[in-house]
Amino acid sequence: MQLTEQHIVAQLRNFGYRITNQKLVIIKNILNNPNSTAKEIFYLSKASAPNINLSTVYRTVRDLEKIGLLGSRNICFSSVC
Repeated sequence: MQLTEQHIVAQLRNFGYRITNQKLVIIKNILNNPNSTAKEIFYLSKASAPNINLSTVYRTVRDLEKIGLLGSRNICFSSVC
């Protein structure tokens, strides 16, 4: 099953997470660049949301992993995958 932004947002809301504009930008970038590192997602997201922090990207990725929407193999946390 292909994950969509709407499905991810609905699941996050079901688990009680707030949906911010920054989180939406991160989710879009993860969906469009599934093999990117967290740092690459950060730089891609920074272009759309200049006030975003790297910690926001890591927190969002952790939350997506916690609820089972993102596996540790879906996104890399270092430049070596």
